[in-house]
Amino acid sequence: MHDVEEAYGRARAAYASGPADPVRAGELAEVRWLIEELRVSLFAQQLGTDGPVSEKRIRKILTPGGW
Repeated sequence: MHDVEEAYGRARAAYASGPADPVRAGELAEVRWLIEELRVSLFAQQLGTDGPVSEKRIRKILTPGGW
């Protein structure tokens, strides 16, 4: 979990330092919510999640964008 949060932080920093890109902004928003869903799946299983979520899925979104 910590690794995913660090990767997200690096991606946000890279986005903030570069030119505005609505596609990457959308990816970051999606990753932010996926991290929240991952927290629910790990710490409040009884609530359930909106869909399948895992650290692997989150990394897959962050990796192809060149973050």
